[in-house]
Amino acid sequence: MLVYRTARAMQLVGMILLPVAIAGEAAGKLTLRESLALSALGVIVFALGWSLQQFSR
Repeated sequence: MLVYRTARAMQLVGMILLPVAIAGEAAGKLTLRESLALSALGVIVFALGWSLQQFSR
């Protein structure tokens, strides 16, 4: 059960990182490169969480 909750938390963090990266770039706080890197990190964290969730079933 702990693995499942950890996986879901990783998915949530991944989903939160994407709009934060977009908003940061739109507000001028992040460069395009930083925004894309943060977006990629969000996708990776989400994918790892999804994979972990599938493994825990």
